[in-house]
Amino acid sequence: MDNPQGLHLHFRYNSIHRSVECSLKIHAKYQGATGFAHGGIIATLLDEAMAKVNGMGGVRVVTIKLNVLYRKMVPVSRKLQLQGRRTKRSGRKLYLYSDLRSPDGTVLAEASGLFIAVPPPS
Repeated sequence: MDNPQGLHLHFRYNSIHRSVECSLKIHAKYQGATGFAHGGIIATLLDEAMAKVNGMGGVRVVTIKLNVLYRKMVPVSRKLQLQGRRTKRSGRKLYLYSDLRSPDGTVLAEASGLFIAVPPPS
């Protein structure tokens, strides 16, 4: 949950829906405006949720495009829900969506991403 040494996210993977979810608190060291998370950490979390969908599904990818929509201020030191899911696959291209929500389900930020599957290192 809240760890000053790092994010230490623990995702749960649903193979049927190709989705992940994670409960977290953003530590105050990641704030921009006092009391609220910096946009960079929000984008990182959204990208990571989409990457975990791929990785936990056995697909090695790199991010090609990330579009982030900041809907509301994201508070630090409060419980949040992070979710991600694959929306489409076309050959090596994988399209994903993620969002960060408050406990009442309000979407605070969301992202869509395009990823490309890559071969394992040789």
